[in-house]
Amino acid sequence: MRNAFLLLVVVALVIVGLGAANASIKFDFDLVFGTWSAISLIWVALVLAGVVLVVGLVAAWLARTDASRTRRKLEAELQATYERLRTAEAQRPQKSPEASESEETSEPEKTPESPPSQEQPETPSSASQDDTSPGATGEGEVSHAD
Repeated sequence: MRNAFLLLVVVALVIVGLGAANASIKFDFDLVFGTWSAISLIWVALVLAGVVLVVGLVAAWLARTDASRTRRKLEAELQATYERLRTAEAQRPQKSPEASESEETSEPEKTPESPPSQEQPETPSSASQDDTSPGATGEGEVSHAD
């Protein structure tokens, strides 16, 4: 909100500055209920800057309100999901620690039923390329004879 306020103040000051630069311009403002005559452009700029500032602050406040409403809605949904998860975990049958230990120790050792896979030769890595590239370690730099 503070950033929006600062930006709106800068825009309002630019508008007022433009109005002040053209303050010598006078014009008549015709309305249905009457006419204002010889209005300086600085007054129009001041009114316009005030309107921009107020409308911008209202828009920023509405955006912040909407964001906080959305955040609360998401937090409530997350809390409900968390509660359902904890309920599902509580209803899941628990294994005893002794049963899990016996499963770990009673696992049969792997027997080589299939021939062992042959390891692929290692492809050149970026480290080996860096060794040959000039300037990587300072070695291998080429000097140009003049």
